[in-house]
Amino acid sequence: MKKGDKLAVKDGYAVCPVCRHKTSQAIRPDTVADNLQLWCRNCKAIHLVKIDRGQCSMISRCR
Repeated sequence: MKKGDKLAVKDGYAVCPVCRHKTSQAIRPDTVADNLQLWCRNCKAIHLVKIDRGQCSMISRCR
């Protein structure tokens, strides 16, 4: 994934772009966040994301 790519939101939760499993981060339609660390407990990947009005986009991959 590249900077600015949209992340999927499934059943109100962000989906990991690496393993495609739901993360524990809930995304509501009014959620706004900048430089949020999104951690996947399944594959242990960490991503910086930006959330604007329920739309989640990737900033960078941390590890």
